[in-house]
Amino acid sequence: MRAPVALAVSLLSPFATNSAAQIAQESVDLRVVERIREEGLERSQIEDLARHLTEVVGPRLTGSPGMAAANAWTQEKFDEWGLANTTLEAWGDFGRGWRNEWYAGRILTPFSQPLRGMPLAWTGSTDGSQRGQATVVRAETEADLAAYRGRLAGTFVLIDEPAEVEPEFEHRDRRASLESLLEPAPSAQNTQTEAERQATFARFRAAAQLRNTVQEMAAEEGAHGIIRISSRDDGVVRGGSAGSRTPGDPEGLPHIALSREQYNQIWRNVEAGVPVELQVDVVNTFFEDDPREYNSFAEITGSDKANELVMLGAHLDSWHMGGGATDNGAGSVIMMEAMRILKTLDLRPRRTIRIGLWSGEEQGLLGSRNWVANHPELHDRISVYVNIDNGTGRLRGIWNQSNPAAIPVFEQLLWPFRDLGVVAVRDGNTGGTDHLAFDAAGIPGFNFIQDPIEYGINTHHTELDTFDHLVIDDLRQAAMIVAATVYHLAMREEMMPRKSEQPIS
Repeated sequence: MRAPVALAVSLLSPFATNSAAQIAQESVDLRVVERIREEGLERSQIEDLARHLTEVVGPRLTGSPGMAAANAWTQEKFDEWGLANTTLEAWGDFGRGWRNEWYAGRILTPFSQPLRGMPLAWTGSTDGSQRGQATVVRAETEADLAAYRGRLAGTFVLIDEPAEVEPEFEHRDRRASLESLLEPAPSAQNTQTEAERQATFARFRAAAQLRNTVQEMAAEEGAHGIIRISSRDDGVVRGGSAGSRTPGDPEGLPHIALSREQYNQIWRNVEAGVPVELQVDVVNTFFEDDPREYNSFAEITGSDKANELVMLGAHLDSWHMGGGATDNGAGSVIMMEAMRILKTLDLRPRRTIRIGLWSGEEQGLLGSRNWVANHPELHDRISVYVNIDNGTGRLRGIWNQSNPAAIPVFEQLLWPFRDLGVVAVRDGNTGGTDHLAFDAAGIPGFNFIQDPIEYGINTHHTELDTFDHLVIDDLRQAAMIVAATVYHLAMREEMMPRKSEQPIS
């Protein structure tokens, strides 16, 4: 039987109306929910999916062989499960790919120790193992660089200011408290004047230009490499990219991100007049055979409303520092497992349910933004898109992305999972990931709320983003919730309500 759950409105959110008669009642099939929970708990494949993606395929930098291997693997799994219309679709030109093949480094003086670091993406290689002095370049203007000209040949150049390392006196929550989930979202008001904003942008542009000038000077003079600082404490190496993706551009010097503590140590010794000699060997490979990049898709075909789409997705690409586990292997395998559950149970949704696994997210939501732009004919046929991209934590609710009409829909659809900690439909916006591509086009796009675990502390864009930092039980919980949510969204009589101020297409 199909059970209405209008009472969920008063149980999930402080924004709910007190009168169930004022909202449309969603039909939630509790028998389907129970079947989804049984399949997701007793026959889950999510641990195997996560391990294969992070420890067999490995890191998935957009444009790299790892990204191509991940695309191919997702297609194999979709075909194995019997999903329809499995497709790798090019979204446009990305540029050249890159992969780190080898890195080794050590400090020789004042005492021997390993150099704890990782190369930054799209930077070049050393010409074999190179030894040289660490040199600090401190400059606020290009005129300041005159003092360093002619002194950089054969050196490793430190260009970032050292960073203060502070103890964690107050423990940061790994699980979201009920109070934090139910309190109103903080206002995102910007108190800066337009003149202040422009001045801030100008400072950022000037600093970026100065860094580029230092790097160009170092390359021209024959430096061995650029040394950068991690943005994490506790020995964690975090980094992204520094080189060019444009085919044919010079590969440039290698850039090595070091742990914050070791970078500070080298800086202090150099500034104190203590010579620091480094030995570094870096081998990086660029790939220019195919500048295009691809998204991965598959479907469960709908019935009477098959021309309309309910979409779920996550970004499949990662940085190269770890295995791309929490960012965003977690979201990818959750969405894959949700599709597997629905297909295994042979559920027959009214609308077509389509999964999209995106590339290029880390470089600016490129895969999702370009796919949405490439398919204007689908805009008025996509009922809703839901996304996961905030680590390994269990789902606690969903943001309404400032769409008031979405609140009662999600409150009722999520009500059967309140015993698993799903308690909030938050009124407000969250950003930084692929649902924004849909929201910007007027398509209802939403991102689930997750427990933080250690995402912003240890794993986000770091060498620690590995399988061992996944909480498998949380991933199982999330996959069940996503499967039930997209199924019931696909069964609704009406499409998901849209923001009144935005057009359909």
